[in-house]
Amino acid sequence: MTEGEKKKGLQAVKNHKTGRIIRTVLVAILVVSTVLCLSGPAFAAAPLTAKQLPTDQTLKSGVGSEKFNTVRFETFGGQPEERVIGYFLYRDGVSVSFNGPQLESIGKLTLNEVYADHDRVVKAKFYSRASKLIIREIIRENAVVGYAVGDLGMEITLWDLTKGSSNVSLELRYKDLRAKGERYYGGPK
Repeated sequence: MTEGEKKKGLQAVKNHKTGRIIRTVLVAILVVSTVLCLSGPAFAAAPLTAKQLPTDQTLKSGVGSEKFNTVRFETFGGQPEERVIGYFLYRDGVSVSFNGPQLESIGKLTLNEVYADHDRVVKAKFYSRASKLIIREIIRENAVVGYAVGDLGMEITLWDLTKGSSNVSLELRYKDLRAKGERYYGGPK
């Protein structure tokens, strides 16, 4: 074998190894991309739309006297009298999760009863009342799934965690807007 043939042979072996490495890397990238694309929706959560409603009109309407499953929550830290209380009222067939402290299920209440409960709790705990409570309608797929009630100093968001077409699964998150920094409760920042 001549020197030129040896060089061509070595070059062919190098090219074959390089081609095999490139194919292996491309296959690995393709596999990882496919897994991420398929598992992405399993871990995805989307915030639901919230629409503020006129308080007095809503309380006087049929919605104001309709009973809903209700949870109460409050901010923590800082001075106790400065804590803010919030509520989420939701329909049957909806489950609500929360990754933080101080979420209390308080049975089935109407929006009017929530306002009375808020007044009672604020007085019992000697909290100051920062502003009038507002009602936000929580919408999922063009339908109302519940109502968030809270002070203007509290941002309440609900995230859709539903997988499939069975029961609606939501995650509650809230933030004390008066606090310094990013202080979210229930879920990642």
